[in-house]
Amino acid sequence: MLKIDTQPVVYYSPLDEDHFFAWAQEIPCIKSIDRGYLHIQESEVDEQAMRDLLAILERYRLSAKPLAALCTSENESWFKDKDKFWYQDVFGNF
Repeated sequence: MLKIDTQPVVYYSPLDEDHFFAWAQEIPCIKSIDRGYLHIQESEVDEQAMRDLLAILERYRLSAKPLAALCTSENESWFKDKDKFWYQDVFGNF
């Protein structure tokens, strides 16, 4: 189970916080959210789930570096595309 720390997230209103958790709960590979972490089942991360994870982490300015562990031969062609907005956040300084 991959864990992503949500402690540095900044919410701008109570509704913003509600939306973060509602969005996270809609991503099928996120199995739980507790103690300040998103718990992600790696085997359930398909392309859509990965794109949703990238989006929520970008939107709430959380580190996407842990997602590098999810790079596989199946997703590498698009996931490691240096022209994508997430490349530096995920793979920079490796």
